[in-house]
Amino acid sequence: MTSLYPESPGNLYPVLLQPTMLFKQQIVKVISYIVLFFLLYVVLLMTTVALSIACLTGGIVLIGMHPKVYTIITGLGLVLLGGMLLFFLVIFLFNKRAPSHPYRTRINADSHPRLFNFITQLVKETQISFPKKIFVVPEVNTSVFYNSSLLSLFWPGRKNLEIGLGLVNSVNISEFKMVLAHEFAHFSRRSMKLGSYVYALNKALYNMLYENDRWSDIIIRWGSGGSLLGFFAHITTWIVNGIRYLLRKLYQLINRQYLELSREMELHADTLAVSLAGTKAAISSMRRMEMGSYCMDHCMHKLPELEDHAFRFRNIFNVQRALLQYYAGQNNMVLDPQGLPVITDTYFHTFLKSRVQLRDQWTSHPTREDREEHYQQANVCCKQLTVSAWLLFNEPENLQERVTCQVYDMISPGSRPFEWLAPDSFIKDLTQQHRLYEYPRTFNDYYDNRSFPVMNGAISGLLQPEEAGACNLQSIYHPDIVRRMRRFYRDRQDVETLQAIAVGQFQTRYFEFDGQKYVPGHALQLARQLAAQVEAEQQWLFGHDQLAFCYHYRKALEISPETAATMQEKYCRIVRHQEYSNRLNDQVIRVIHGISQLFGTSHTTIDQLQPCFDELSAECWNFRKLLHEITSDKIFTSAIAKEMKEKIRRFRQQECIFIRDHVPDYVAIQELHEITSSVMEQYNNNIILLKKSFLEFILTFEPR
Repeated sequence: MTSLYPESPGNLYPVLLQPTMLFKQQIVKVISYIVLFFLLYVVLLMTTVALSIACLTGGIVLIGMHPKVYTIITGLGLVLLGGMLLFFLVIFLFNKRAPSHPYRTRINADSHPRLFNFITQLVKETQISFPKKIFVVPEVNTSVFYNSSLLSLFWPGRKNLEIGLGLVNSVNISEFKMVLAHEFAHFSRRSMKLGSYVYALNKALYNMLYENDRWSDIIIRWGSGGSLLGFFAHITTWIVNGIRYLLRKLYQLINRQYLELSREMELHADTLAVSLAGTKAAISSMRRMEMGSYCMDHCMHKLPELEDHAFRFRNIFNVQRALLQYYAGQNNMVLDPQGLPVITDTYFHTFLKSRVQLRDQWTSHPTREDREEHYQQANVCCKQLTVSAWLLFNEPENLQERVTCQVYDMISPGSRPFEWLAPDSFIKDLTQQHRLYEYPRTFNDYYDNRSFPVMNGAISGLLQPEEAGACNLQSIYHPDIVRRMRRFYRDRQDVETLQAIAVGQFQTRYFEFDGQKYVPGHALQLARQLAAQVEAEQQWLFGHDQLAFCYHYRKALEISPETAATMQEKYCRIVRHQEYSNRLNDQVIRVIHGISQLFGTSHTTIDQLQPCFDELSAECWNFRKLLHEITSDKIFTSAIAKEMKEKIRRFRQQECIFIRDHVPDYVAIQELHEITSSVMEQYNNNIILLKKSFLEFILTFEPR
């Protein structure tokens, strides 16, 4: 055992590692469905073989008995049909889909001996074979994969390991052991033998039925090879699609049972992993993975935008780590000696979980709360190795830069001039952007991501003396008030979800509401009950908004009537711009819908698409009229960058015509999409700045 391999607990509990009775029952159910699948497949196989032989025999006999032109053509067609059906069965059965990943880089033991020694120790403890190949990718995960085919179930090949360097960048060595142990546990011979077999079988069946690209490619080539060949290719496709339809319907039943089993498999893999890494590493690894994934996604999404401005990251993992630390600071987290955030329960208390849980969405993987409870129940204590997981790699900086370069080769092939953007510069720009749109913290996020309500007649109302004496900033914007407001918005969203379940928009066998299981038939009743609560809370929130406004208005009057009038004017201006924003957002949605109709419709001729072009043209003119109203406001135009003003100027010169001489103008369509999205983003950002200015203004009424 190397010094970089965390010690495992000395006493493992065999009973704890044994599959539960529910696990065994679900294994039996899934295998029963799989047996039924193969019985149906054998029946279809024999029927298809018989049909193929009949076609081959019939074609040969027809040509031999009546050797004329039309009989020869018909006979050859039957022979071709029979041969194509047999060929499909071979392709279908022996299809082998090699998993692919555009950023995958293979590593070996000579380059990273400490990592391979680490994995050697772990495969011994989990009782699996050493991976055939080990790859690294720029992601926050690990996975075990293999070339999946039906025959691989009888002659299983060695599996490969994929390690996300974003994960290595987010965890310490003990946590890294926990994550790898969980993946290995799915294939452990200790207690998951049947589970791993079902896992592999389900993947193979899915690949056969939904990812058999070779068959589709061959049919396309044959179908375009000539009239006779294309005719029988279509007949073959019709027969094959019928076979695949029946098998897919049965597979859906298998997969439904597999989802039930998969949840137990995940929990069982967690049990084995936590028995090797300990409860503390199990909980912290999951939390850090979640935050690390968020930061890595943010970095990856920024790459194209920065590339357009000729900026690149030399090492994206340094940027991810800097973003992790920035995000930790934003959420008042401390950093450990390795610079990783310590994520406590307090962090998750700021998030409100939906009261409605769709069963089919979370069956395959337990929720974070369920998994943490599972880890706590295991209560496995062992010594933690908290040094960076990068110590397992030789020259990690070179590896990080090489993988970063590979990412850029995929998103921007070819050479072009650029400048390196340092992580601290990126974080500095991000901080400035956040501060630009960040409301004063005094309000405790009360006004974040919501509109200012219209006050109607209450806008100039005054508080009664007893009310004024009981009010202050701390009581009006108390964290309890903010939490109640967030529960209101959460419940309002849950009402919409329940209504969607009731009308069948969300297909699910059952769902959970406040932890209780219900069938879809109960969704409408629950929606009505919750809607009544939401209505009451909406009245409360509006009343509290009035209270807050009247408090600040009274404070303004204490300074001067002119100050109060200015406050009222600023507020009304924001409400007016919010109304424009709602109209603008609705119009942009209609424009984008019109564009999606052009590219998503089944019509293929220009004449069939003409109504879509006419509708898009009409929506374009509506957008231009609304844009004219918006840009007539000096507050909006003064905040528009020169580049945006130039885009708006060029757009106004267009005629909203997107097809000329029966040729679509894709450049004009692209420009319409860009200008609508840009204007909407710019306008909404300007409203945020107006709100921020208003909130900073009313804070000046308070004594310093």
